[in-house]
Amino acid sequence: MKSNLEKIQFIRSVLGTTKVARDGVNVAVKCPSCNEKKGKFSINIENWMCHCWICGTKSKSLYFILKKHCKDDSSFKFLKNFGPPKGIKKEEKNIERFVEIPDGFILLSRYSGKDPDIRSVIQYCKKRGISDRDLWYFRIGASSDKMLRRRVIIPSFDKKGDINYFVSRTIDYNGFPKYSNSKAKKTEIIFNEMNIDWKREVTVVEGPFDLMKVNDNSTCLLGSKLPKSGKLFAKIVENKTPILLALDNDMSHESHRIAKLLNSYGVTVRIFKNTSNTDVGGMSKKIFKNMSISSPIWSEASILKFKINSIKSGSIF
Repeated sequence: MKSNLEKIQFIRSVLGTTKVARDGVNVAVKCPSCNEKKGKFSINIENWMCHCWICGTKSKSLYFILKKHCKDDSSFKFLKNFGPPKGIKKEEKNIERFVEIPDGFILLSRYSGKDPDIRSVIQYCKKRGISDRDLWYFRIGASSDKMLRRRVIIPSFDKKGDINYFVSRTIDYNGFPKYSNSKAKKTEIIFNEMNIDWKREVTVVEGPFDLMKVNDNSTCLLGSKLPKSGKLFAKIVENKTPILLALDNDMSHESHRIAKLLNSYGVTVRIFKNTSNTDVGGMSKKIFKNMSISSPIWSEASILKFKINSIKSGSIF
């Protein structure tokens, strides 16, 4: 249970200067709806009911006011600190959707210090073929926080430039867990949407490390599935965005399933024609570019050919 002082401090942090009544329960601030200048928006910090004496805006919870009238993440901060109010939609109750940059986050592209763990993370990135330009472009980092030390941290940003997810991978062979990611729902985000031009072909790969081996107009599935209920699927279909699908070699069946699904919605799909012995994450950008040029457009005949070849190779059994 948060104290009244903590509640007042929260209100001040998201709405500015406060005036606290003698009862210590009612707090007045500038109205976020009409922007009046006299501080006539009153908030009861015991039940969070609020209203403006000037424009008449009112709500049973400050949460709904913050969500409607404030463009920042203050409504999610409210959920994180005080829990969901009555009347909130079921899908919004998951306060873990609120994502922040990890504590102690350090951009590797700017790092010049001597911390051995941070320098080991940089060396790991270099061994994986991640260039200085990639470190900058993907805003790759590490953390001085003990829970995330010796991990590569790759953040994702939505179309407004706000962080919506991050992936962290241990650099140690026996490190556990291998991945420690933010807890936002994968279906509710598009990884690094701020970098995507939906009017051009978008390359879709499995994970963030694969992104560094393909072209810039790309995103990742954070796995190998493309759920119809997800935000990425909806955005592709909405824009009829051409897709170059570049999953790992052992995901051929899933690649054809995704291609068939998108094709049924009028989306043009090419499946990356990988003629090497390595997956996307293990090749250079130049090799990927050369192979992608010859990758054909998917059709119903493509899946038939794939099944026939699977029978010949025995992989279907």
